[in-house]
Amino acid sequence: MSKQASVSNSRFMYTASYTFPHFAPGASEQSTAKGISVFKLETDGSFEIIQTIETPNPSFITLNKDNTMLYSVNELGVDDRKLEGMVSAFSIDQKSGELTFVNSQLTHGNWPCHCEVDASGRFLMSANYGSANFVTHPINEDSSLGECVYQHTNKANGSGAEANRQSASHPHMITNSPSGKYVLGVDLGTDQILCWTIGDKGCLNPSPVPVANVASGNGPRHLVFHPSEKAVYVLNELSSSIDVFRFDIERGSMIWTQSISTLPTDSDFIRPDFDPTNPGKVMPGGNTGGEICIDSQGDYLYATNRGMNSVSQFKISSETLKLTALDWTPTQGDCPRGMTIEPDDNHLCVGNQNSDRIVRFKIDRKTGLLNTTPTIIETPVPVDFAFSGY
Repeated sequence: MSKQASVSNSRFMYTASYTFPHFAPGASEQSTAKGISVFKLETDGSFEIIQTIETPNPSFITLNKDNTMLYSVNELGVDDRKLEGMVSAFSIDQKSGELTFVNSQLTHGNWPCHCEVDASGRFLMSANYGSANFVTHPINEDSSLGECVYQHTNKANGSGAEANRQSASHPHMITNSPSGKYVLGVDLGTDQILCWTIGDKGCLNPSPVPVANVASGNGPRHLVFHPSEKAVYVLNELSSSIDVFRFDIERGSMIWTQSISTLPTDSDFIRPDFDPTNPGKVMPGGNTGGEICIDSQGDYLYATNRGMNSVSQFKISSETLKLTALDWTPTQGDCPRGMTIEPDDNHLCVGNQNSDRIVRFKIDRKTGLLNTTPTIIETPVPVDFAFSGY
């Protein structure tokens, strides 16, 4: 679901983070963040922080369609003996943009890392990275979250080729297709994209073609649809690449058409080695894909590189929907984990997780390129964004 809509004449940016006393994945220093930060954005480019609401490890956030509610994961958990992951609901003040905590519910899993409201607005869907299950929670009439009503466990599909990162199923994203007909789940551990329809009671039912595969060891992390719903772009974390699939709207099937690197052809950043004691850490010389986003017209696509610490920019062919690399822009910080295009398509925000810095780039709408003199916002461990008031 697009993180868009309008609350008032003011614009607000909501910023997710990993929080104290936890460590962000791969980080060497303990986080100092407290929760979700709310920034007021002015049309002249200035900004001010107006609130930080405390909640543990809200590493991914999303808004409902009318921007009255914000939902987050709480990425918690140790192992399958103690399932601590949660999702939380916050109401949005329509004038000030400030958040008020409503409630939390357990996800019956560990390390939930992604959530999204389904197309009907009746369920919050989330992905538990650590415990191999995708889950749904009903959204009550008062917009609070009900108890988990459905779990799809992907453990039966085994593991992938990369021993340190693919020893088991690792759901990393769950998202709607633009029409709302399908729900797609991304599993980094099994190199799979799962496709469902969602039932009246929140059940995820396999589509006519329920699974698509990426190349062994690629580790798919996130995906975006082309606005036409005719193509899907899958960001592969472990191979620093993007796979382009043609999407069949009738059957929910995906047919591969292209693979392209997120790195320059002369890049020194090779496929990373991983530290077995800290699997989220990229060793020197390595790179992993972080986030992927597409503009609302389907003209340009962007992906972050953690290691190279850059945003790769691509032009989308209006005929084939394939990608052509345009440029790579430094993120002016370390480990650009999260990235979102603002709803008016004029700015792209990147969260440099390990250097406590948001970088807000101006987008040239004629070329898709990023301005090299962005606005810098210092805030602890920024990793995801949502916007309202546009």
